[in-house]
Amino acid sequence: MQNRRFIEILDELKDETSDMLLYGNMMDSRIKEKYLRKLEKIRYELFENVNLENKYSNEEDISFVNNKYKARKEKNILNIYIPEVLPKYKNISSFSYKNIMTNVAECTKEYKDLFQDKLTLVIIVVHEKQKNMDIDNKYVKPIIDGLVTSGVIKDDNFSNMFYIAMGKNDTKKPYTETFVLDGKYIDEWIEDLEKLF
Repeated sequence: MQNRRFIEILDELKDETSDMLLYGNMMDSRIKEKYLRKLEKIRYELFENVNLENKYSNEEDISFVNNKYKARKEKNILNIYIPEVLPKYKNISSFSYKNIMTNVAECTKEYKDLFQDKLTLVIIVVHEKQKNMDIDNKYVKPIIDGLVTSGVIKDDNFSNMFYIAMGKNDTKKPYTETFVLDGKYIDEWIEDLEKLF
């Protein structure tokens, strides 16, 4: 069943690509964007198909996640490297969301339960070559949902976690870095700050 659906999805990709090649001389930005969105959707459907196959097959699992996503723990801080920039709220597609969320969940699964019983701080640093980055337009949800999916944090409600997002104009090749740590340090700092007022 999975193999048949896999072939159907590839046929869909072939048809979409053939149309692009056939009408290439009339291609504008809108058509390119539509094709890229379709390509992302097809890619995600292929991943879902492989996920099902991994779940129900007796054969060796097929690895399909982006192996450029990395996670490592040092001094009780989990550091996650995301080899792409976060989408803006106005450009959200369910496929870009699922791509980042799935890859974050996959690369952090070995750290399951690391912050289950702690108030957790997630620091997200977006590295881009952009002087006027509007950081509040970045969509951080796929990172946090990936951490919940892998079990690194218990839940993303306000009694379990909070986050900080910042941007850095320091690279030609965009990427995102995430640090996950015990929130007690900032919590104590906020309590001290509140006492001043």
